[in-house]
Amino acid sequence: MNQLKNSFRIKAVVLLLALLAAPLFAQQLTVKEIMAEPSIAGMRIQSEQLSPDGKKVVFLWNAEGKQPLDLYLAATDGSGLEKWLSPREIHKPKEEEQKEEDANLEYGVVVNDEFEKVRRGQFGNLRWSPDSSKVLFTIGGDLYVIGLGETKPKRITKTESGEFAAQFLDNDRIIFQQSGNIFVIDTKDATLVQLSKEANSQKQISVGGANPSEDGSVIAYVTSDGSKQRSLYVPNYLPYYTAAPAIRRGWSTQELFIAKTDGSLDESIKVELPKPEGESYFYGIEWTSDNKVLIVDRVDKTHKRRQIYAVTYGEKESSAYLVHEETDDKWIGGPSRILEASPSDPSKFFFGSEKDGWHHLYLVGFNSSKFKEGKANADVSQLTNGAWQVEWAEWTADGRQIALMSTEESPRWREFYLVDPGSGKKTKVGAGPAAGMMKNSPQMESGRFVFEASNVVTPGELYSIDVSGEVRKLTSTIPDDFTLYKFKSPSFTEIRASDGKMIPAKIYLPDGFSKSRKYPMAIFVHGAGYLQNVINGWNNYYREFMFNEMLRRKGYVVLDIDYRGSAGYGRDWRTDVYDFLGGKDYTDHIDAIDHMVREYSVDVNRIGTYGGSYGGFMAAMLVMRSPDKIAAAAALRPVMDWKNYYATNPFYTSQRLGDPKKNPEAYKRSSPISYADQLRKKLLILHGLVDSNVHAQDSIQLVEQLIRLDKTEHFDLMLYPAENHGFERPASWEDEYERILALFEKELNPQARAQ
Repeated sequence: MNQLKNSFRIKAVVLLLALLAAPLFAQQLTVKEIMAEPSIAGMRIQSEQLSPDGKKVVFLWNAEGKQPLDLYLAATDGSGLEKWLSPREIHKPKEEEQKEEDANLEYGVVVNDEFEKVRRGQFGNLRWSPDSSKVLFTIGGDLYVIGLGETKPKRITKTESGEFAAQFLDNDRIIFQQSGNIFVIDTKDATLVQLSKEANSQKQISVGGANPSEDGSVIAYVTSDGSKQRSLYVPNYLPYYTAAPAIRRGWSTQELFIAKTDGSLDESIKVELPKPEGESYFYGIEWTSDNKVLIVDRVDKTHKRRQIYAVTYGEKESSAYLVHEETDDKWIGGPSRILEASPSDPSKFFFGSEKDGWHHLYLVGFNSSKFKEGKANADVSQLTNGAWQVEWAEWTADGRQIALMSTEESPRWREFYLVDPGSGKKTKVGAGPAAGMMKNSPQMESGRFVFEASNVVTPGELYSIDVSGEVRKLTSTIPDDFTLYKFKSPSFTEIRASDGKMIPAKIYLPDGFSKSRKYPMAIFVHGAGYLQNVINGWNNYYREFMFNEMLRRKGYVVLDIDYRGSAGYGRDWRTDVYDFLGGKDYTDHIDAIDHMVREYSVDVNRIGTYGGSYGGFMAAMLVMRSPDKIAAAAALRPVMDWKNYYATNPFYTSQRLGDPKKNPEAYKRSSPISYADQLRKKLLILHGLVDSNVHAQDSIQLVEQLIRLDKTEHFDLMLYPAENHGFERPASWEDEYERILALFEKELNPQARAQ
């Protein structure tokens, strides 16, 4: 008996020591923890807006990581942070009236459950007044304004139709949209002026893109005629009666108008540009600092030609003069639509272009007295150059310098610079402790930058930097417990493709990795096509990063590459997918697999892949076309037939594949459904039923094709009735990734490593 007691005491001491030592080791990860809400990584701030004087920033956040989000105010010198307003203090969403007999029938799925309710009535449309004294926002479809030092906002509108796209024209007047058209309201005397009249829902004409001049005296806006679009239907099976709302998709015809914001013009002035060829759209519009010239950036010839015009106008008419033209045999594109007029010199502006192969800045100088016969006769000079790209740029307030963010040091992170537009001399604004990956949309006012920065194992926080390089951290949103998980950074490398180009890659290796053993491998494929994920940063793929880390801890090698078509590596890398999606982006994965088998002791018989959207498309392509290399694949919300996506998003699809009726072979070779007969390994298909981007139609069509081909033993399907393209409910995320994990554990069998 004494021996038994002593044994128990020894075990208890060992257990106690293990518990005391627990913080020294990484907290275990589970799918439930990774997908939970609140997230173990905390909540990132949203919708940050820097005041024009550069002293304050407002943003949305919830300290508990839950919905709804509160409004916060922070000083950019780091001296203070406070919760300003809660949405429920201002607006409580109306409960839907329900008859008693209907309420008695809600014993199954409750459509408007608590998850949905807390997401209603959120803050939106945060905007500062020009004098930085007050903030405009929307909630419940109405406009509110609150001044610094105040705790109760002033309600500006109370309407049924709702207001949106609001901003200050000056310290008193607000421009906004309502019922499709553009209005201006004076908050001092409640004067309301309607500026646009073209919106007509019956004729499918919409108005948007209002761009005011610096002094707020004039605006330019865009009308879009969607009458040639077609209705697509996304059924919702959750309500008592199945609903199938129509969404209109397809090309629209755009026109540009100018209006005076005091309402003194009876009719808006139509901007007369040369007639476009093929489908066209406006890339950007910008006023010069004297408000006399409108810079218009337009793309036509269905993505292959770009023209920048200088437009002058009178009381009833306008004239356009060509400043710059460029063409691309594949498609005009790039990391951002940069077009910025000088705030001090009305004869200068700059724009971004990939014309030399990398996205750089070009400075334009013009003199309106030289505008003749449709030509601006402007001087255009390249301001930056090199094998790197500019992703954001703005003039400083005095117009003497241009601030930019670029990949000059490395495509894996971003840095700020100041450029003298006269000499081209560039000065780095050091980020110091904020060095790492930055959001693509920093803000700058009065010599101060505000931005979110992160690294691959540390979620983003808000920072400010002044032009002298002084860095201040403004937020602390990461939970203390997050450090207990001890995430390990993947290694960054490059893999040589079969055509000689270098493929950027992240590699996660198991603890104790040894080339004397064979390992299973999981490949994560990022979505969007034109997106970058091999970065030293925390991004929207934070769940996938944590899932990859969990796989690494379970003994998997994990591979993540920026395949052809990804962002961050110049024009040629972006357009190498032209005319064949599943061409070079597919072979990049095959080349990377061969490299990992050869150099990282990966077992070629135990490789799986997963990804969503474009990543789901690629996962399906890999398992169907390379069954000798891929043992299992999970395709989340995948494109399975590109002609379907052309109907949903002709803009994106025609850039890469053209028109399906004119280029059917490209669509056929690019669509996984064309290779369905080759499927002989396990494919898991996961799709939201109310996906309005990549419709569930794609997955359902593939399933029917596989059934007809007698391939039922090779696939599994799970549909999520409440989810759109971007999943929201933690239970749906968890179910998805538990299924992916189970697929990999069964098909790749990491425990059966050959010695």
